[in-house]
Amino acid sequence: MSLGPLLPGRIPNSLLYTRSMSNLSAQTRQYQILQDQVSTGQRFQTIGENPVAAIQTIVLQQTLERKQQLASNVEMNRSLLAASEDALGNVSNVFNQMKTFILAGLGDGTSAAEKQQMAAEVETLIQEVTNLGNTKFRGRYLFGGSENTAAPFSNASNNNAIRFDGNTQSIDAYVSLDNLLMNNVSTSETFKPLADVQGNDLNPAVTDQTRIDSLFGGQSLELGIISVTVDVGGGPVTHEVDLTTTQTVEDLRTRLEAPFAGDLSVSITSNGLQLTPAAGTVAVADLPNSHTAAQLGIRNTAAASITSADFNPRITAQTTLASLNGGTGIGATAGNGLLITNGTRSATIDLDGLTTVQDLFNAIHSADIDVMTGFTDDGSGLRIASRLSGVDFSIAENNGNNAARLGLLTFSATTPLAELNLGQGVPVGGAVDLEISRRDGESVVISLAGATTVQDVLNLINAEDPGILVASLNSTGNGLVIGDSSGTGALTITENSVTRALGIAGSEDGNADLLGTNIGIVSSSSLLANLNHGAGAPVGPDTLDITRRDGSLVNITLAGAVTVQDVLDAVNAVDPGNLTLEFSASLGGFRLNDNTGTGPLVVAENDVANGLGLTGSEDGVVDLAGRDPNPQRAGGVLDLLFRLGDALRAGDNQELEAIDKLVNAELESFNFQRGAVAARLKSLDSLASAIESQQLQTSESLSNVFDTDMALAITQFTNLQVSIQATQQIAARTLQLNLFNYI
Repeated sequence: MSLGPLLPGRIPNSLLYTRSMSNLSAQTRQYQILQDQVSTGQRFQTIGENPVAAIQTIVLQQTLERKQQLASNVEMNRSLLAASEDALGNVSNVFNQMKTFILAGLGDGTSAAEKQQMAAEVETLIQEVTNLGNTKFRGRYLFGGSENTAAPFSNASNNNAIRFDGNTQSIDAYVSLDNLLMNNVSTSETFKPLADVQGNDLNPAVTDQTRIDSLFGGQSLELGIISVTVDVGGGPVTHEVDLTTTQTVEDLRTRLEAPFAGDLSVSITSNGLQLTPAAGTVAVADLPNSHTAAQLGIRNTAAASITSADFNPRITAQTTLASLNGGTGIGATAGNGLLITNGTRSATIDLDGLTTVQDLFNAIHSADIDVMTGFTDDGSGLRIASRLSGVDFSIAENNGNNAARLGLLTFSATTPLAELNLGQGVPVGGAVDLEISRRDGESVVISLAGATTVQDVLNLINAEDPGILVASLNSTGNGLVIGDSSGTGALTITENSVTRALGIAGSEDGNADLLGTNIGIVSSSSLLANLNHGAGAPVGPDTLDITRRDGSLVNITLAGAVTVQDVLDAVNAVDPGNLTLEFSASLGGFRLNDNTGTGPLVVAENDVANGLGLTGSEDGVVDLAGRDPNPQRAGGVLDLLFRLGDALRAGDNQELEAIDKLVNAELESFNFQRGAVAARLKSLDSLASAIESQQLQTSESLSNVFDTDMALAITQFTNLQVSIQATQQIAARTLQLNLFNYI
């Protein structure tokens, strides 16, 4: 311990003073440092006190903060998944109750009244599952995907169905420095609330505006510098072309052409690029450690021309409809559009005037029929999904081929029979055949043995009496149409398991209704002035002129009519029960029926008829139009509950058996997803333990570098106090020297 400086004789007082104060100041600084270490528990307060230890401390503190955040993430994930798993456990109990109802409802052991009671109990299960789907935890709806601030499930206002308003996106959080883990449950794999139509590959053509980031299915391309050599006869000329900042295919074209001043032409084909020199040859090579030319498929030795690989661009919202199907677009009948039916609601989507995929999506959303739009996972096609559980969903043609050209048709000639009727298929090849009573009274039996697709069925029927008995696909809506020009009688197809599955059991007696066009009728109270997109229905001086099936003509004045009900009342008062006018909610227009004979039913064209959408005729000999045998359903627990309730009310044993198989399959899939959640929870438990151990290790290392050794610091602090006191006393005596000290 130093008590002060040794003071040799005859040293100037100023030097003694300076050395004493310097020594005292150094001890005081050290005293303050020790005092701070003891009071704060930290070895240093600034980086300058110990730079090496300070840098180590900063790194360790940052590591510890990250570990603390990861621990918080893990705990949050664990709590969210635990709450989700608890809700899924309750849904699993609903599956068990469904199986109980199915077993009780099968056969004749339960009365019709008891089945009705079970159907009522199924309705309570629907609400129970809806409530479980709306489980909220920590301010977040667990099953809404990333749309988790509002309840994802609700009762559909326009359908007897449950609507899903969430999405199927995952929510990921870091549970380690380089590992993301989903902390929500996939609603699309558990509740399965969407009836999803995944479109075909539409092979969009490459255009000048096609973006680089959409090429090759949206793969991430890292474009760099390539070497292009052109030899037009005067010797090879090589340029390095920088493609790093290109955004579109047009950028690629202009970058490649620019250095060669007309000696190289680059054209955009439907599939990619073609490089053609003005004369001679062109060659493209990659620079060392680069793969740009290879990625684009233009790396090639000297040749008369080079054609790139198929760029296969991913469809985006800005993809033009004209570029689809290799550049042939969506056909010449764009104005006919799509017919989308979702439960009791139906809408015709007019494609006329639409330019891009986004325009199409906007038109579909504007129809307000509870659907969502998007793209297939691989980006090659379009996707339209119904948000409703409990109803049929279909996409059909509207007298054109737009649905097929967009790859969205849910029933076509190529549809396998095994996929019809929600996967139950068509029992062809057995003892049951297709039995048809023709209009001329002749009966025909057609075997469908060996048929595997809808086209096979059409071929077999059309081969029976070519040109007379004609089977085709419905031009408006989905289903089969059977036409018969053999006579004027009734066309009847005997009901059996085959015809039920094909959706064509029934008869057409020649007294069909005259269907009006969609003029926007919502209910009988709809105002005439609001119809036809606000153009109204002019019911002024003209009359509604109807030529009935018995040949008589009636002229009905509609002057003074204000609502749709006024029109109904005026027409139905002419010949009650025989001449009948009603409105169709699904059609959005009128339906006119006349039972007076078998002749044509005609409504003369004038302003009134046009405004009411009733212009036209029905000649009394029409085709037999079947139902849609391939409706799409959500298929999840809610949808199965709706089907179960309907089957119990109808006492339909065949449907109950089908539902039983579907419930078993869905329960297996559901339990697999629960197992996946449990696996994630177990993984999080292991991660939590590992992070806790890492935190302890990091904290220990941080303590060794940054925390004060209190025993040592207090000892040094005490010793320094004594040293400072002694130094002060010696300095005081030294600075009081007088003349006698020098004698």
